[in-house]
Amino acid sequence: MRKVVLLVTFLAAAAVVPAQAKPPKPQTAPQQAKSHKCSPHAAGLRASGTLVTQSLSPTAGAGTPKRGDDRYSGTVTVDIARANHHAPLGEQTYTLTDARVKFYDRDHNHVADEPQPGDRVKIRGKITLLPKKCDASGFTSTITVAKVSFRPPKQPKP
Repeated sequence: MRKVVLLVTFLAAAAVVPAQAKPPKPQTAPQQAKSHKCSPHAAGLRASGTLVTQSLSPTAGAGTPKRGDDRYSGTVTVDIARANHHAPLGEQTYTLTDARVKFYDRDHNHVADEPQPGDRVKIRGKITLLPKKCDASGFTSTITVAKVSFRPPKQPKP
């Protein structure tokens, strides 16, 4: 008698389980899988070289006595000698938008001097890159400058 009751219970459970199953999902149009591995990413940029020309104007913080909150916009043309992350070398023109700029004081009178052609320049920012082995057709790398610092040219040792 016990075996019959157990058998009937299992058969009843087996009949109820398919009735409680979820309905199948409706068919949708097949979507192409796009790899996230070949999406552009930002990398830190450090470049240094010699100043060719500059046209910078203050855009923020000029009315305060602190120089640390000053921001500048404009263009800087630099003959890049060293750079990382496959940044282009040679004469490059960078467009600055509200970037921090550090000027030097050549005559030590506590007033920042205007940069002159031939001065040393360091540029920091971000560059967009594609990973290796990805199709680069139609991709253009963009550079966003965050900070520029000017220094006088090195003096030759006597």
